[in-house]
Amino acid sequence: MGRQAIVFSKSLGEIAGALNSSLTVAEKLDCLVQVASRALGVRGCSLMLLDAKRKKLIHVATHGLSDRYVRAGVVEADKSLPEIMEGKTAAVTDTESDPRIQFGEMARREHIASILGVPVMCRGRIVGSLRAYNRIRREFTSAEEEYLITVANLAATVLESSGTLVSAEGSGSTEPKSAPHRRAVRSPVRAVSFAHPSEEDFARLLDFYQIEWVYEPRSFMLEWEGDKVTEMFTPDFYLPGLDLYIEMTTLKPGLTSQKNRKVRRLRELYPDTKIKLLARRDYDRLLAKYGHGPLAGAKTEGVGRILFSADQIQMRVRQLAKEISRDYEGRRILLVGVLRGMLCFMADLMRYLEVPADVDFMAISYYGSGDGGEAVHITKDLDVKPNGRDVVLVEDIVDTGMTLSFVLAHLEARHPATLAVCTLLDKKVRRLTDVPLAYVGFEVPDEFLVGYGLDYREEYRNLPFIALIRQQGRQGDIGG
Repeated sequence: MGRQAIVFSKSLGEIAGALNSSLTVAEKLDCLVQVASRALGVRGCSLMLLDAKRKKLIHVATHGLSDRYVRAGVVEADKSLPEIMEGKTAAVTDTESDPRIQFGEMARREHIASILGVPVMCRGRIVGSLRAYNRIRREFTSAEEEYLITVANLAATVLESSGTLVSAEGSGSTEPKSAPHRRAVRSPVRAVSFAHPSEEDFARLLDFYQIEWVYEPRSFMLEWEGDKVTEMFTPDFYLPGLDLYIEMTTLKPGLTSQKNRKVRRLRELYPDTKIKLLARRDYDRLLAKYGHGPLAGAKTEGVGRILFSADQIQMRVRQLAKEISRDYEGRRILLVGVLRGMLCFMADLMRYLEVPADVDFMAISYYGSGDGGEAVHITKDLDVKPNGRDVVLVEDIVDTGMTLSFVLAHLEARHPATLAVCTLLDKKVRRLTDVPLAYVGFEVPDEFLVGYGLDYREEYRNLPFIALIRQQGRQGDIGG
């Protein structure tokens, strides 16, 4: 037996031992790509899985690659080594001249000269790709190809046995469920085995907003002694479209400080990685907005402290109208509002405008509305065509940004000439996705708000001011 064969044999034994351990799925996959990289003597390896539409490849485990390269852009399955999606092996000996390299310039900066890629298959269906990246130009041997195929088969075994890959109901096919998807987690076929029910609830919320997600996508090394890793951190979710990791702190309150420490350490070691810690308090409020969670049933004792008086609101709305009128001088704009919280604000705003404006409204379904839907639905679309128009979307409050992101995408698909957002309230502390805000009335704290169109269970909309809601034993906010 040659030296390379011995190395391959020992590495497969090491992988098998890790797969038979108590490590999490993410840790097993990370171990797999690390060991494969070492055995092949290459710069690094990456395991990527197809999304539900089988168009994109999402990195779920990487080793030896910079975050900059991993996040270079959406990897298109039909553009990046496309023969892999036909069940074939793909070998690139020179990335600079090979047209199958989607991000050639980024590969050059990463000092990647050659690539070997093989399909990851489960029950005869291609679910992803395993790739090895090398610093120098070279031709890969048949033994190296066979080894990488074996490692890919081990990866598929991990994914399937852990419940990450399940047969799609009624289709006899297999989908990569740890990859981003839009299947309802409420369906009879569980897509992922979540560690806690709150994670499943959060996944449902992401599915509702058609936000792609990966559960426990990768593990970050935080501490090590020599070559031995002593501490790793695996965030709960990754949102590829937002390039954002989410770690939830919804189990024991005592774990919050520990998770905060890990998040701080991750930011120190991986400064280009975006991560948000979603605390129980934040998560409850997020769910309460859509009728779920303990705060959804909270009893109110009346209105608390007034945050903005009626005079303050009217003065600021006049200022916003003046700014919009100046920016759109000589043009006729289309004001668009999403029913119903913006009614008071939009009515006053249009009265103060000094430019001609048309007005139209949209309505969307909300989480838990009982329509059986699995995503945001437009229940009332625009009557006025926005094509070629200067559109100003009027919002009462922007918090997580998820609803606004959905509405903006819907409007942009109608090809307006320009599209801007005017919001009365901006709750930046709750933001999960960056959204462009051209006009902002007030920045508000992370409190539940009512009044001037904002409601709690359809109450308090008609208040002329904006206030905090008073709850039993505490003061908080339920609105926006």
